[in-house]
Amino acid sequence: MAGGAGSQTGISTVARDRFCCTGVVGEDPQLVAALDVAGRAAEDADCTVLITGETGTGKELIAHSIHHQGRRKGRPFTAINGASLPVELAENLLFGHEQGAYTDAATTTQGIFHATRGGTVFLDEIQELDLRVQAKLLRFLQDHRVSPLGGETSHAVDVRIIAGSNQDLEVAVDVGAFRSDLYFRLNVVPIHLPPLRERPEDIPLLIDHFLAEFGNKKGRRITLAPQALAALTRYTWPGNVRELRNLIERLVILCPNSTVHYEDLPSPLFPDPCPDFCKPLRTENNLKRAKEQVIEAFERDFIYRHWAANAWHIGKTAAEIGESREWLGKQIRKYGLKRDNGDHAG
Repeated sequence: MAGGAGSQTGISTVARDRFCCTGVVGEDPQLVAALDVAGRAAEDADCTVLITGETGTGKELIAHSIHHQGRRKGRPFTAINGASLPVELAENLLFGHEQGAYTDAATTTQGIFHATRGGTVFLDEIQELDLRVQAKLLRFLQDHRVSPLGGETSHAVDVRIIAGSNQDLEVAVDVGAFRSDLYFRLNVVPIHLPPLRERPEDIPLLIDHFLAEFGNKKGRRITLAPQALAALTRYTWPGNVRELRNLIERLVILCPNSTVHYEDLPSPLFPDPCPDFCKPLRTENNLKRAKEQVIEAFERDFIYRHWAANAWHIGKTAAEIGESREWLGKQIRKYGLKRDNGDHAG
């Protein structure tokens, strides 16, 4: 039953002491590890960083924080999406052009790299860049010199490159869609952001964070009923944190009451009636215990589904979910889980 006050950050103490990224909330070990690497990257003003993760996981937030917590923080930060750059204009926009470089080039124009000199350029969805532009980017990363279109000389530009991608670049390299030498040059400091479905225990923290954010902005405090919180925790969030943030903003604006019930959630995602999995273990008024119950319900269902998928083999199930046999056996007994044939788990 997420409340409206919420903590401003759910990052663990270790990661928070090193690196704080506004909007990135969670205690999942994968996320904490990624933030620790980002903190180390922020301490080095020049190293190239490659941030990978599905759409909506917060790649630009991390890139922005690396810049603003490093020695380049007083200089420009420019974010550009490779998918938004027309193939025929990408080289021009990044590197600029000299007067007369092409028919409509009436004046000399500086590119993004030159305009951001001294600062950081975040190139998101870098896999979308044309192979010719990739080659020119590789040359720039090697010598940090810009060669405008139509120019006969190059000039030095001090700018840091942080790249982002929502795809597996190694696969793109294998199929010839991305240059291997550019991949290795970008992948100096790799940071991978896990999808939200892999860190369900962070969902209540994020909900609290966004309820507080939009509650403060819109002057409205709302809370989530246990059924609604359980449903949001179980949802797979294909749009990741961005999708969750947008939904919470919608609920703060549109929910007719101060408490969001399951029925208030958008019906295309959460069909009526409320399914059994999102019903609380029991009525609970204590916020902390209500959250614990939601997580227990998720864990119980998660273990059962993986156990069944592995033909009730405890060893295989434990290996698949990354836990020990002893831990899994303890949880099976804790929740009273049984095989489909009615036998108790061994």
